[in-house]
Amino acid sequence: MGILTGKRALIVGVATDRSIAWGIAKAMHEQGAELAFTYGNERLKDRVEPLAASVGSNIVLPMDVTVDAEIDAVFASLASTWGHLDVLVHAVAYAPREALAGGFAESTSREAFRVAHDVSSYSLTALTRAAAPLMAGRKPGGQRALSGL
Repeated sequence: MGILTGKRALIVGVATDRSIAWGIAKAMHEQGAELAFTYGNERLKDRVEPLAASVGSNIVLPMDVTVDAEIDAVFASLASTWGHLDVLVHAVAYAPREALAGGFAESTSREAFRVAHDVSSYSLTALTRAAAPLMAGRKPGGQRALSGL
């Protein structure tokens, strides 16, 4: 029995078995957490599904973090399946390939910067907003933890 036994966690950001999100998921699983995963596209789905299965999870949902309707669909699915959520792990980041080549000033367009911040930063706000109703009343401090961000 681990310290997370009975807790339910959504893991966002697994891309490979070397992802920070995957390391977090494995550690949480070892401590007894029940896990759900998302993937951003079909290529990632083929990577995430076997990893999720290896920790006993059959909840693997598509979610582009830049699309509010997809975020809403994931949390509606979790509400229907689990009824509540204890942990949200946000470990997603992205920048267009062209913004990662060459020097920072030369390679970063305004649009690439916007995309990188939407995916890597704003998505935490969007996910937190969607997770809040599922975390309300959870111990310890579900709603308080979200409002303290």
